[in-house]
Amino acid sequence: MSQDHDARAKLAKLADVLMQDIITTPDAEIVAEVGKEGIERARALFAKAKQEILRQQLLKAKAESNAWKSTRTKDLVSFDRTAARVRFDKIRSGDTEFDRKMTIAARSGEAPTDADIDGVLDDWADLQRLDGKDEPK
Repeated sequence: MSQDHDARAKLAKLADVLMQDIITTPDAEIVAEVGKEGIERARALFAKAKQEILRQQLLKAKAESNAWKSTRTKDLVSFDRTAARVRFDKIRSGDTEFDRKMTIAARSGEAPTDADIDGVLDDWADLQRLDGKDEPK
């Protein structure tokens, strides 16, 4: 085990020395030694390697997204927008101050619009999904 560790340490040290040598070598000297064709081949290999890594990352991300979606759909609460609107209107009619509160909060003195009500319903649906259950009827 110790020999393996020593060999790895020596190899890492050699790689560091080689990299430092390459970094400190002037560009013209590298081009003269390797040639433009060699540089272009290396660039093509790097581009291909980068493309392969990105492809693998995309596949992994898609798999993770699909796994997340499959677990998420199991936890979804059904949401009937029409029924929610009826329940909301019933709650709203029982609160005589609702329109005034909604007006002060968001409408600058005007009655709430259908878009405002739809926004409240969307928020309600999100809360139900987060809670994992529907409101009692």
